[in-house]
Amino acid sequence: MSKLSRRKLLATGLAAAAGASGLGVAAKLAERYGLIPPDAGGLYGAGETLTYAAQRLMTRHSLAREFARTQISKEPFANAVDPLGEEFQHLHEGGFADWRLAVDGMVARRASFSLAELKSFPCRNQITLLACEEGWS
Repeated sequence: MSKLSRRKLLATGLAAAAGASGLGVAAKLAERYGLIPPDAGGLYGAGETLTYAAQRLMTRHSLAREFARTQISKEPFANAVDPLGEEFQHLHEGGFADWRLAVDGMVARRASFSLAELKSFPCRNQITLLACEEGWS
């Protein structure tokens, strides 16, 4: 068994303390700037947060492939769409003032937003491919 010197013990302790402090600062910064992913909990939480934050800090675009407006299909629905119901007609007549978007389930904080609140948030447009695959073999 090797003997641990006082110098080595102090250096290792300082390195461990610096590393822990660095992780604490990084966690606070990630939380402050919204860089914590929805699945940050659990065994891989720290790694997920590091990957999520690094991707957003190093790239200025989405990882999803984007398309030009000219590439938007004219008929967005391949299948028939059910007629709009009475609830939709009622909301439409009222300018959707009574409509709310509920955010719940596996979220840190449940919330409910009106259409006016949603419109007040910062906006970013993105055109991505949406493909519904059926009949997998």
